[in-house]
Amino acid sequence: MIYKLSGVIDYIEEPAVVVNTGGVGYGVLVPTSTLAGLVVGAKVELFIETVVREDAFILYGFASKKEKDLFNLLTTVQGVGPKAGLSLLSSLKPSELVGAIIAGDSASLSRAPGIGGKTASRIASELREKVAKVGISAGLAEMAAAISGNAMAADAISALVNLGYPRAAAAQAVGEALSASPSATLNETIKSALANLAG
Repeated sequence: MIYKLSGVIDYIEEPAVVVNTGGVGYGVLVPTSTLAGLVVGAKVELFIETVVREDAFILYGFASKKEKDLFNLLTTVQGVGPKAGLSLLSSLKPSELVGAIIAGDSASLSRAPGIGGKTASRIASELREKVAKVGISAGLAEMAAAISGNAMAADAISALVNLGYPRAAAAQAVGEALSASPSATLNETIKSALANLAG
C-alpha cells in the first residue's frame, strides 16, 4: 500500500498528475482543490488512497490527510465510489462540502457530476453526524451541534434560503450565530446570521 508520495510534478493532465519519486513516475488522480496548488517542476507531498480493482491499481492523491479522510468517508455511502468521491471534492471546496452535508444541502451536493438527487440526500443523511469529526474546517462541529434538532435554527435557515442564500452558507451562518448567542430569538439569530454572511 502507498500512503504518501513525495516527489516532483512531472506533468499535469487534469484530473491526473505524474509525481516523479526516485525516477519512477506515479500517476495520481487528484481533486480540483488539490490540483489548484500544483505546479510542474515543483516539489509535492500527497496523501494517497490506493484503490485496487481486478483490472486496475489506482492512486488518489490529496493535499492533506483531512481531505483524504473526507474522501474515505464519502466512499462509505452506498452509490459513492472513488470516482464520485473525487467528483464531489472537485465540485466543492472541502469546507463547502462539509458545510453542505451538515446543512442537508442536497442541491449543492447534486451539482457534482455523477451525483444524483437520491445519492446527494443519502450522503447528507448518512454523514451529517460523522462529517464534522473529519476536522476540515474549524467551527463546523460546533455549528452542527447548534443547529441539530433546533426548530428555531431550521426556521432561520429557511428564512435565509428564501432570501436567496445557499442552504449550506445559511446553515453555517445560523450555526455561528447560535454558537455565539445560544439564547437569541429567531429575529436576533437571523440578524446575526445576515451579519455573518455579509462579513
